[in-house]
Amino acid sequence: MMAGSHMVVGAALWAVTARAAGLDPAEPVALSAALAGALLPDIDHPQSWAGRKFRVVSVPLAMVVGHRGITHSLLAVIAGIAALAMMGLNQPMAPLVVGYLSHLAADGVTPSGVPLLWPSRRRFTLNLCSTGSWIEFALVAVIAALGGWAAGLDLSALPRPSGWRGL
Repeated sequence: MMAGSHMVVGAALWAVTARAAGLDPAEPVALSAALAGALLPDIDHPQSWAGRKFRVVSVPLAMVVGHRGITHSLLAVIAGIAALAMMGLNQPMAPLVVGYLSHLAADGVTPSGVPLLWPSRRRFTLNLCSTGSWIEFALVAVIAALGGWAAGLDLSALPRPSGWRGL
């Protein structure tokens, strides 16, 4: 998925998670942490958004493990879930972790998939959409709408086509 898609998915999934946990789903610092977490797994690729910002980490990491290596593995998933279980969702790092996990889930719907059993090269994928495709944008739009709902976004004031009766 594209960086923008990862950011939208990370923020939306944090909003849904926060709402389910009784936290403020629209809290700006938490949403910012979710955005950062959603970009963090690609630190292993020097040409990614995170890789360009943190080349001192990205270049050596890419040389050692390559893109979509350990940062996209089941080890990362387990570490993220364990961190959430130990710290709880009301801690400042929780949105970062949820954003990180959202990235792995989003990559799992692309043909490239994720190497959950790293260092094995086998990739796991649902193969729902190619990066940059209209299907990616549609999927992200649905997830964004879910996140907007969770955050309490009021869409009732938006203009409607004439004759609109709603659903």
